[in-house]
Amino acid sequence: MSLIDSLSRQRPQNADFLAVLNDEASVRMVEQFVAETVIPHALVRRGTIADTVALLASMDRPPRQLMVDVSTSAMPLSDLISLADACPPGVSVLVVGERNDIGLFRDLLRMGIDDYVVKPLTVDLLHRVLDHNGHPAEPVQQTRTGKVVLCMGSRGGVGTSTVAANIAWRLANDQERRIAIIDLDPFGGPLAVLLGAKPATGLQDLLKNINRLDPNYVERSFVPVGRRLFLLGAGHDLDDEDGEIPVEPLSQLLGILKKHFHYVILDLAGRGGVLATAMVGLAESIVLVTEPSVFAARETVRLTGLVDRRETKAPLLLVVNNPHAAGRSELGVPDFEDAIGRRPSHVLPFDRDTAGRAENLGPPAVAGRGPLAIGLRALADDLAGRRTETSAPRPLLARLPARIQSLFHRP
Repeated sequence: MSLIDSLSRQRPQNADFLAVLNDEASVRMVEQFVAETVIPHALVRRGTIADTVALLASMDRPPRQLMVDVSTSAMPLSDLISLADACPPGVSVLVVGERNDIGLFRDLLRMGIDDYVVKPLTVDLLHRVLDHNGHPAEPVQQTRTGKVVLCMGSRGGVGTSTVAANIAWRLANDQERRIAIIDLDPFGGPLAVLLGAKPATGLQDLLKNINRLDPNYVERSFVPVGRRLFLLGAGHDLDDEDGEIPVEPLSQLLGILKKHFHYVILDLAGRGGVLATAMVGLAESIVLVTEPSVFAARETVRLTGLVDRRETKAPLLLVVNNPHAAGRSELGVPDFEDAIGRRPSHVLPFDRDTAGRAENLGPPAVAGRGPLAIGLRALADDLAGRRTETSAPRPLLARLPARIQSLFHRP
């Protein structure tokens, strides 16, 4: 057992200060610094950036301060980008290297790194760059934050909560992002049921105490849905006459959460009012869920107009969901496109069995198979900048070599 392991009574999965360095001399120097400053819950290991990513994946929660070593990295910026994918935005990162390169230093600062230190490490040097809690003594302003994603519907029943829950599950479980999903229905929407979690009612307490929040209090207010997905909601009583979510405290809370999560996904119950207008203006990405009907077409035009009037443009993913079986009275997707004057980003097929099984038995539909699962995965990947094509498979004859195909076309 190392010196730091013996100092910390916490499991390594809960370390607040994590240092991973690739030479024994640096490891010993950081251990000495931690012992002198008595940093609580610290863990020092020998390893590379890849080892750091693996260690972060095994932790119950991310550290608050991370020290990594790029001395042996052939492509430090690329390695640090992979680290950023595994590390929530609010983690303070100190990079150690051997190159005294101002160009590299500036590139790191643009990535959101707090500081860059050149070897050899000494205790005096560490005292200058870190305080007694292991945080940067003079931190550079954090530039990397998470993204607020607003999911809203053109009307009730189009599947907005289903889309929000499946996006969150996909990003957390398949893309290993740290995700907060917030139910903005003051009386409680279906998110907890869709994610197989107990109801989350911590939102109202956080908003009441917005000016005296600490990270542990915020973390305890969420209901964990796995290791990287966390649910928050209000859950007012149905007879609560003051059952509204205040806009200003919520905006402050979202600013805090963006420092600790890759994505903060909002499931908005209504499509109008002060809260909806504020969230449309605040979100970095908007997912608008609709259906091919006349009323939904009219409301889609109104909502896309609201998004287009923002002072700063935000990506809009228009999702046409088919929550009902197609009938003679239903609009076709081409007619719906003509009515709203734009093409949808994604069209989700009607799949009653998959949707019903996911809602009542779990897990979310995106974890399964079939056309609905494929469509939901494509939507989540598109939101994360990893768009994949979901074209239909080529016929068997088209996949055969040309020489064999010619046998089937002889006169």
